[in-house]
Amino acid sequence: MINQTKTLLLFSCILNLLFFIAFALFIAKKGGFSYLFNKVLHIFPENKSKHFDYPPYYWQKKSQFEKLPKSESDIIMLGDSITDEGEWTELLGLNVKNRGISGDTTERILHRLNTILKSKPKQIFLMIGINDLINDGKSVTATLEQYKNILRELKEKTPNTKVFVQSVLPVNNKVYLYWQDNNNVLKINSGLKKLVKEFNYEYIDIFSLLLDSENQLDAQYTVDGLHLNGQAYLVWKAAIEKYMVAPEP
Repeated sequence: MINQTKTLLLFSCILNLLFFIAFALFIAKKGGFSYLFNKVLHIFPENKSKHFDYPPYYWQKKSQFEKLPKSESDIIMLGDSITDEGEWTELLGLNVKNRGISGDTTERILHRLNTILKSKPKQIFLMIGINDLINDGKSVTATLEQYKNILRELKEKTPNTKVFVQSVLPVNNKVYLYWQDNNNVLKINSGLKKLVKEFNYEYIDIFSLLLDSENQLDAQYTVDGLHLNGQAYLVWKAAIEKYMVAPEP
């Protein structure tokens, strides 16, 4: 009887461990604790105020951007962690300012857009949307609708700024835990091509430059399947530098 009890207890522990591992992998693929936190807030909506769930890093970076010098000659790189992690001034050697914030979504960009618009910059290179899919679980349609709101704000508040909409990048689902169907990324990019025509902006395809033979982010350009290494940033640089306008003397 004692041995049978021990066996059942061991079996129960193994099942619990397997369940925990499966749950942890599921949450990781959906975007980690930020995804879980957002789901809890949706269950208890009375605990959620607008923008309450934005992380400290977002507010810290936004605060810096509000205080830093601004100029109409600015060239702005605007986006999420993929932009945030780029050493753009060294890569491009111009008056390029990095206004990426890790974890950003179309909603978060929209919330801080006024900080970007105050200077009425010369150019904006925008890349955003992958976190809408991975972290927020938004549909392609909802992501594009929010993207359209961003472009509308840009057109209305800084009409002379040249805006370049850069494609959302592919992910590699075999390298790590940031799973996302690249078909959804393709659908977003297809929608972006239509939006740029509507607002008379320009679309830059970075997506296809980083693909492997299986239409995923090439493993040579990433460590975790989502973020980029130095070689990938050189590819990105080569794709956009021809659009860059040097400051007037």
